Amino acid sequence: MNQYGKSQFPIQQAFLFALQGIRLRLGRMLLVLAGVAVAIAFTNVLLTTNALFDALPPKLTAEAQGMTRQGVFRWLWVAVALLICTAGTLNAIVMSVTERIKEIGTLKCLGSRDIHIVQIFLLESILLGMLGGLLGGVIGYGAALLNFVAAVGAKYLTAKMAAAAVVYIPVCIGVSAALALLASVVPVFMAAKVEPAAAMRYEV
Repeated sequence: MNQYGKSQFPIQQAFLFALQGIRLRLGRMLLVLAGVAVAIAFTNVLLTTNALFDALPPKLTAEAQGMTRQGVFRWLWVAVALLICTAGTLNAIVMSVTERIKEIGTLKCLGSRDIHIVQIFLLESILLGMLGGLLGGVIGYGAALLNFVAAVGAKYLTAKMAAAAVVYIPVCIGVSAALALLASVVPVFMAAKVEPAAAMRYEV
């Protein structure tokens, strides 16, 4: 409690609770993480490959693009992959909230407010998104380099091109975290509105 009678819940404590939730459900979270990573890797393969081809000399650009680019359909596949990624994260957060209803009730009985519950689950979701984005971004970057080398040859891949394409890894992390945050908003705010007495009687 602070001097105004309101409970305090440091963000560091919310972060620790989020880590604990991931650790206790590690098997399921790893499956979700793998799904997110695959979707983000696919996205980064497209982004990085396009960037590498755009950096080729003009005389090679048209030929290389003709061999490897499939137009709007590739972007549609990316949209489907990201939708699956979002759905997987949503399912993981819904299950996490459902299994921890009594824990939410206990926290509320100890003085936690709705905003504290929101912090815990949003941080858990964002952590999953960022880890999946990092893993998928790195895998996608490596796969794009291999694809480029296989398509046009290693001699056209310069250190400058490879270094410039690294920028898409943090982009992937940001996109993944944003999608995870979007997927978790509804179940998290529903969890925050659970009444303590009802939560303590809840059976999974």
